[in-house]
Amino acid sequence: MVRTYFVVTGIVENNGKILILKKSPNDCNYPNKWSFCSGFVKEFEPAEESVLREIKEETGLKGEIVKAGKVIDIFDKQNNKRWLIAPYLCKARSAKVRLCHENADFRWVKLSELEDYEFVPGLTKDLRTLGLL
Repeated sequence: MVRTYFVVTGIVENNGKILILKKSPNDCNYPNKWSFCSGFVKEFEPAEESVLREIKEETGLKGEIVKAGKVIDIFDKQNNKRWLIAPYLCKARSAKVRLCHENADFRWVKLSELEDYEFVPGLTKDLRTLGLL
């Protein structure tokens, strides 16, 4: 049976670079893959609050929403999971990241450098819906 998950993704920008996070090796979804700040929406929590909470929890950064993208529907055949993703472009005034246990590493990269990393499924759709690609 396919399982469906509702998540938010925050594409965090600072000084013309985008923050990417490498998931920890023991992450239950896509270990060691690169992604943006993302997480599950809690019951009755607005998606906008969820994305800012996730950015703070995962990076220690205070984010500010700049733009909301359209909800994306990704089907991961390999893991038999369906992801409904609400993407947001966010700005951070600081680049000083404090990682939580969910991620093993981070990078501030230019959009042109994203192809150098192995990402979770659907990442380019996040960028397209926000007009970044």
